[in-house]
Amino acid sequence: MQGNEPPIAEQLVQMSIYARQIFIHQPNRRFARVLAISERYIRLFHFDRSGVQYTPLLDFHEEPHTFVRLVLGLNSTNELDVGLDTSIQWTIDGGRKAEGTITVSGDGLQDTVYPLAQIEPFLFRGSITGRSTTCWKVRDPDTNEQLFVKDMWREEDRPSEHAFLQDAIGLPGVAQMVNCEPDLCQTKSLRGLGGNEPASFRNRIESRIVLKAYGKSLDQYSSATQLFCALRDAIAGHLELFKKGTLHRDVSPYNILFGTPEAEKGNLGILIDLDIAIRRSWNKLTDEQIGMRLYQSVAVLRSATVPAPFPYDHLDDLESFLYVVVHLMFTRDSNGQAYAGSNMLSEWDAVSHNCRLAAALKGAYLGSEFLPEEVEQNWPSPCVDLVLAYTAFIYSNMKLKMKLSQIKERARKGKDKVFAANALQHYAHILQLFDTAIEALDRPDTWRVSESDGPYSESSSTGSTSTVLSIEKRLEQYEQMEQRFSSSSSGRSWKRASNGDTEDQPSPKRCRSHSSSSISESDSASGRSTRSSRSSNSVPDSTPHRRTRRSARNPVT
Repeated sequence: MQGNEPPIAEQLVQMSIYARQIFIHQPNRRFARVLAISERYIRLFHFDRSGVQYTPLLDFHEEPHTFVRLVLGLNSTNELDVGLDTSIQWTIDGGRKAEGTITVSGDGLQDTVYPLAQIEPFLFRGSITGRSTTCWKVRDPDTNEQLFVKDMWREEDRPSEHAFLQDAIGLPGVAQMVNCEPDLCQTKSLRGLGGNEPASFRNRIESRIVLKAYGKSLDQYSSATQLFCALRDAIAGHLELFKKGTLHRDVSPYNILFGTPEAEKGNLGILIDLDIAIRRSWNKLTDEQIGMRLYQSVAVLRSATVPAPFPYDHLDDLESFLYVVVHLMFTRDSNGQAYAGSNMLSEWDAVSHNCRLAAALKGAYLGSEFLPEEVEQNWPSPCVDLVLAYTAFIYSNMKLKMKLSQIKERARKGKDKVFAANALQHYAHILQLFDTAIEALDRPDTWRVSESDGPYSESSSTGSTSTVLSIEKRLEQYEQMEQRFSSSSSGRSWKRASNGDTEDQPSPKRCRSHSSSSISESDSASGRSTRSSRSSNSVPDSTPHRRTRRSARNPVT
């Protein structure tokens, strides 16, 4: 530090605030440069999606020519020089944006110019570093069909989303790509380092994908039939991706959209966002830093603390689909209206920072044989039957996974191969559960209208009323189960270190809230820190609740 200049840490904080505002107000910006000036010194800061770069302090009294050059450069009329993406353009009327276009050069073919259907992006993360996903509504220049453009900055060693979407062309239940430009720009080309990037630098590549437009997100349903038909088709779409060798890894209500109003069966629900998808053949280990915390499987949550974590597989995504169902049914009624129900989801959110506790609570839920009575009161009995049978299926496979994860791979003697070998049966079983529930929803005369009408009545249970378990009781039950599974291990403490891939780190939006105002969206997200869900409708309730007994069905394992 020289003279009265503040420490560099303070300067970084102040300059990053200014830079972030520039990115927010100019969503077509690739980088922002900010000049800090004191009575004697200047320092130039360069912000892009890889972070920040800055110069040493420069005494502009001794080097006035350099100072003049910097000022002129920052005020250049060349849009590329000042950090703007010139493929996004607006016409100005009375000092305001009137209309605009986005140009896409797909596969080296002729440029396609898409008129903006909306002047500003409908999704913008508001972050400086990270993937910084930005989505625009556009129209097809030939047919006037509404589409949307997704811009994002992926890490250099991560495959582009367009590769997975290319495989998904023509598949029902999966977002359909129309055009793409996977390599628009790289952050290393913006810094003038000439290939001499420091070891800590993580290059990011800007990609642009044009996709068909669909309906609202899954949490905007208005009937049980609409919700379950959409979920069924999204799971069927996931199956089609599985057959193509793709695993999604980020299933949540916000990555499932309703189909278009004219959509037919098979496209009533659409699975979107394949930006952190992987190939099954990669055998990539489960990683608790990937995905939204509320919807992560028990195996993913325990991946850092078990001796031999499994590679991520289809069961992890199917378990995430279950938690989507649970989230919606425990916080909203069958018409999509919020109600004050079980505090279970609030408990999950409360420990989202602790993967082991989060796994314990989910394991306790999966191992219980009841649902809160409010769920049955707010949902038709076919929906209740489905979630109970779905939970039983996931629990049986989770128990086997937990047991085998205590054993090193060479000692499993191929027992872990059963999951992949039975994958198609697993999908068939889950889809059949949805088909049965959807068919029953069309026949209200078959629904149970009171507890005395069906197998969930108090008289058919143990004769006593069960209440919602406390967190401590849930953890105690789970710990007992876990100890049984690990009793054959050496008792050694295991922990797998992170692979250090910041692209696999959850972003702030995946941590405490699904907010677009986070300062940094360092990846999994979209250095990510872990994210929990936007379960704002899960209202804590300390009163005891009677529970509904789980349906006795034979799960497929």
